[in-house]
Amino acid sequence: MIPSKDHSSDRPRHLMLDHLRPGHVFWMPAGATWLNRDKPRPFALATSCSPGMVGTLVYGSTQETEKMSGAAWIEVAPLAAGLNRNGLRRRTYFYPGILLLTGYRELPPHAGFLGKAGDSLKQALRSALGVGQGSAARSASPPGSCRGRVVELSEEMSAVLRAFFAIILTEHGYSRARNYQIVVPILYGHSPEMDNYDVRITSRSWMRAFGGNVDAVLLPIPIALSIWHADDIQRETEYVVDDDTLAEIDRRLCDYFSLMPPDSNEGT
Repeated sequence: MIPSKDHSSDRPRHLMLDHLRPGHVFWMPAGATWLNRDKPRPFALATSCSPGMVGTLVYGSTQETEKMSGAAWIEVAPLAAGLNRNGLRRRTYFYPGILLLTGYRELPPHAGFLGKAGDSLKQALRSALGVGQGSAARSASPPGSCRGRVVELSEEMSAVLRAFFAIILTEHGYSRARNYQIVVPILYGHSPEMDNYDVRITSRSWMRAFGGNVDAVLLPIPIALSIWHADDIQRETEYVVDDDTLAEIDRRLCDYFSLMPPDSNEGT
């Protein structure tokens, strides 16, 4: 699920671009990801992706299933020719609440580009991430919200993410459906290795969820991804992260995905 970083400077021969941008569309072949085991599906980049980088893809589908469950979405019509071709074959819903990590070398040739629809995708992504919405602990949050909740991961997902716990980031409404959840893994300790977008947190009451003497964690924002609630989450703990921590996560999410900042009304 999490691709290893490719440190080779050699680009795949089948890719014509050294640097892929948000909005590039790809048809991932059947079986290439856990989200399309049965058939090829379209995905759109939400971040840049180049050799040595891990990028984030947004899931596309012709079905309205997640839309009916309250997920953020945009609808894109197919454009088969011209400079604005997007490579889509039918009307497609892109769901930015369903995020997949990918390595540059794992991508097939890009099929097209979203163009102006890319702006709408950014706004929908901001909504899907719940930026500025606060946590489930707020009195104004809808009942059943999971946003900001600390969850224990399943054994399989713990092995994939190399973390036992994660924080749910999904916006209030869709998180209640307990379908796909955007999470950021929680890494223990005072590791000096940090990405520019990582969040380091120390001495918070919600860290009691881990047991033992954990008093410092690292939240790797570029590894935020979607998992399936019923299969990949072992249990929801009683703990919700504090407002200051969640506000800092929101700021880093906006920086990483190039979204309007948390104090902006746009996209909420």
